[in-house]
Amino acid sequence: MLEASLGYGSLAAIQTSTEEAPGIAGADFVILDVAGLSARAASFGYGAASDQITDAIATAIKNDPEPPAVFLTPLDFIEDVAGRFANDTVMDHDAVSDAAANTNAYFEEAYLEATEPEEALKDCREFWEIPVEGNVGMDQDPDKPFSGGSILVKGVVRAWKAGRVCLMNDMELDIGAGVDDSYYELDEADV
Repeated sequence: MLEASLGYGSLAAIQTSTEEAPGIAGADFVILDVAGLSARAASFGYGAASDQITDAIATAIKNDPEPPAVFLTPLDFIEDVAGRFANDTVMDHDAVSDAAANTNAYFEEAYLEATEPEEALKDCREFWEIPVEGNVGMDQDPDKPFSGGSILVKGVVRAWKAGRVCLMNDMELDIGAGVDDSYYELDEADV
């Protein structure tokens, strides 16, 4: 059942995998395929025990001498790791710096939200792209005219894979950014 939790349909599939490292070696994060594990447990008549089997596998992985962080859902990883990475690195990104150069403001805080991608982790080849979108708030210089209160950001966090459901702590932020100029739009009441 370990093979199902790692995204494979059978023991033979994990043993003959040539697309990536089939185990947890080299992984910093493992997002267990709980749905695949539940289906595999049910096929052996252990469907009622799938939660206990999932807990046992997660515990076994955590007892590895160099254990990766284990997540039971992609959304847990996205919120805990990918979203935090995006918010921590967005203000150092060239696209954000270039957009900020068009203002007289300075960075205040990032507000990016990461969402679950349409493509499942186990179906990706070399990396998993997690959509991010939001803004970087800007604080204005009070001695200069207003030129933008935030920078809109949209793109992906690209997490490199170490296995079918395993990721490395090797991520990059690939985004586009531009000054939010919606404050220049005329209010319909003023027209």
